[in-house]
Order: sequence, then structure tokens, then C-alpha cells
Amino acid sequence: MKSFQLIQTVGSFVVVLVMIVVWGVPLAPTLVFYERATDMFSSSNAWMQALITGISVSTSFVVYCFSLLTFSALLQFLLHVRIKEKIVVPLSSFTTIRWAFCGQIMRATQPVLQHFVPSFISAAYFRVSGAKIGKNSQINTHRLNDPSLIRIGDNCVIGGGATFNGHLVEKGQMVFAPIVMESGSLVGAGCTIQPGVTIGANAVLASHALVPKYRNIPANEVWGGLPATMIRLSSQREESGE
Repeated sequence: MKSFQLIQTVGSFVVVLVMIVVWGVPLAPTLVFYERATDMFSSSNAWMQALITGISVSTSFVVYCFSLLTFSALLQFLLHVRIKEKIVVPLSSFTTIRWAFCGQIMRATQPVLQHFVPSFISAAYFRVSGAKIGKNSQINTHRLNDPSLIRIGDNCVIGGGATFNGHLVEKGQMVFAPIVMESGSLVGAGCTIQPGVTIGANAVLASHALVPKYRNIPANEVWGGLPATMIRLSSQREESGE
């Protein structure tokens, strides 16, 4: 444990360097774009020049956002831990260090990523970062904290502010376990999903529910609460008669 504390202390300084790289590299194309944009457009009128400068700055920020998302996703693609099923590793392992790097890269990117949710841009970001996302699935959150441990089927919906965590520390070890959403399942807004959870096909998780680790929600059922329990056997809507 002492060796882990030393690694954690040194790692804290390394994290700062990671943030400098993650935030700094995307600034290069941004600065080039801004310089060329301001050279191309200019005006002798003070108000018009202010307008040109304002638009150039805001457009450059958009360029920065896309550059940051691209660079961040590529870094996670290269560094993320390839995990097919639950594994348990020491806290001081190389696997944990790689996960920690990816986690910091994700946290450094989330303030920008949240502005592109939901969209094909955020979905592409998560896919490149390691998540498996099926066709026609709607991702309304930027808090898929361990993309490489997320498996989402076709026609799924994740509500705004939902949080997915594919890791935990247990008995002095790091545990990684994939989270699976089968086709047609729905996770409501503000839900928290812990490692190793499987949400069956067409199952529904009510808003702000907490699903504990390794829980299996059967297909077609409706669950909710803290912690989540079954509240209905069928997720099919009942049609009311006139």
C-alpha cells in the first residue's frame, strides 16, 4: 500500500503534465486558424473589426473543441485497457495506471464534450474511446466514465446526466467489469450504473435509480429506486380505453 501511495503522489504531478498535453496540443491548430482568419478579414471600422474579432474567436473555440475531442479520443483509443470480462488487478498495476491516464483524459475533455451531447459527435467520441454502441442508440449524457467498458446494443436510450462507472476499488484491488445494455433498453435521466451491471433487452430503469455492482436486470422489466429493485414485470405501455 505504501508503494501505491508513492505512485499516487508521483501520479498527481504526472496528471498535471497530462492536462497540459491534452489541453495544449489542440491549441496548435486553433492558433493557426485564428491567425489566418484575422489576416483574411479586417476592417478600418472599429465596430466592424470588433465583430470580425468576436466571430474569429468564437469560431476558433469551435475549432479547439473539435481538435480536443479528436485528440482526446485518439489518446484513449491507444491507451485504454482492452477488457472483455471482469478482471481484478493490484492498485499499483500497469493496468491501473493506464486506466488512470484514460480517466484523466476523459475528465479533461468532459467540459467540452457535454456541449455535443446528444449528437453523432459525442457517439463517435465514445466509440473511438473504446465503447461499443449499436445502431439508433441515443446517448444523452457525457458521463460514460469508462468508455472501454461500455457495451450498448441497438435502439437503446440513456437519459441526461446518467453516470456509468465500469470500475471500483474493492479489498485493496482495482476491479474492472463491463456494463451491458441490451437492445431496446432504457436508462432514465440521472441514473447511476455500477460495474458489471447488465440491463436486459427492452428493460427500463426509472430516473435517478442506482443499480449496484453486478446486478442483472431481466429483459422487459421496469426497475427503480435506491438501490434499484423491480417495480413492474413488463415495460410495455398499457393503453387506456375510452
